[in-house]
Amino acid sequence: MKSIKKFFQSVQVDFSAKVRWRMRYDRNPLFITIQDKYKVREYAAARGVKTANLLYITDKPETIPFAELPQKYMIKATHGCGWNILCFNSKLYLYGNGKRLVNADGSLLNMDAASKYELSQAEAIQICREWLARKYVGPSKREWAYQHMAPRILVEELLETKDNKAPADYKMYTFHGVVKAISVRSAMYRRNSEMVIFDPGWNEIKLTAYKGKRPAIMPERPARLEEMIDAAQKLGEELDFARIDLYDTTQGIILGEVTIYPDGGLWDKPTSDPVFNKWLGDQWKLKRIAVINAFCRNVAASIRDSGFRLIHKYQS
Repeated sequence: MKSIKKFFQSVQVDFSAKVRWRMRYDRNPLFITIQDKYKVREYAAARGVKTANLLYITDKPETIPFAELPQKYMIKATHGCGWNILCFNSKLYLYGNGKRLVNADGSLLNMDAASKYELSQAEAIQICREWLARKYVGPSKREWAYQHMAPRILVEELLETKDNKAPADYKMYTFHGVVKAISVRSAMYRRNSEMVIFDPGWNEIKLTAYKGKRPAIMPERPARLEEMIDAAQKLGEELDFARIDLYDTTQGIILGEVTIYPDGGLWDKPTSDPVFNKWLGDQWKLKRIAVINAFCRNVAASIRDSGFRLIHKYQS
C-alpha cells in the first residue's frame, strides 16, 4: 500500500508539473518580454512599478564605461539566471546568487571569500562575452522564452537597504493576478540554507518538510507589504501564473525579475513538502486538457524512472 501511495503522490499534478507543462506547450509571446531583464523594465514602468536605475546597456561588454560608473553596481546578463557580477567599492566580483559573498548576518562583503571571486575588468569583460555567446536553458533544458531573447549586458545600480545588508527577495507567487504565497529569500538565507513562506496576510505557511531549515530569526512583516502585493498583482494580472520577485529598498519597492519557469520545473519544487506543492499547483487554473496532459506526462515519467531503477537493481 505504501508503494501505491508513493506512486500516486509522484504523479499528482502539483505546481512543478504545471511549470513543466508550460515549458513544453505554452508559447505566450509575452513570456519573452517579461523574462528579459531589460525589456521587463518597460513592462513594469507601464504598470507603475519601479526597477533599479539603469546605468548602461550593451551587447559589446568592452564598451562598459567602468571609469564613469559609481563605486557600487551590478552587471547582469539580460537573458540568463544567476549571471551576475558585483562591483563593491570599485572592485569587481563574480556574484552568482550572492551566497558566497555575504556574511552570516547578510551584510556585504565577506572579505574571507571575496578574494576568490575578485575579477579584473578584463576578466569581467570576458565573462560577459561568454554569457552573450550562450543561450540559457535552465536546469531542465526546456525554458523556451530564453531561446528568443536578444542577449545583452546591463549595468544597474546596486540595491541597498537601511541596514546595509543584501536585500531580502520577496518572491510573490501570483496566480491569475492574485498573490497566494510569498517566499522570502536572500543571499543570507541561501548561504544559511534557510527558507520561509508566508500567506499574503504574513502568516507563516508551515511545511511538513524543509530542504534546509526555517530561519533562526523570522523576518518581520514588511512595512510596505501591501504595496508589494499591489505591485505583484499589477504585473501578474495578464498571466495565469508568474512569480514576481520584489525588493524593499531605500529607493522603495523595486522589481527584481518576473519568473515564469521557477526552478525549471524540477520535481519536488518549490519545497520538499508535497502537500504545499500540490496546494500551490491548485491555485494555477489550467484548462482540463492541460491538466490531463500534465498528469499523463507524470505517469510516463514515473513508469520510466521505475523501469530504470529495476534495471539498475538487477544489474548491480
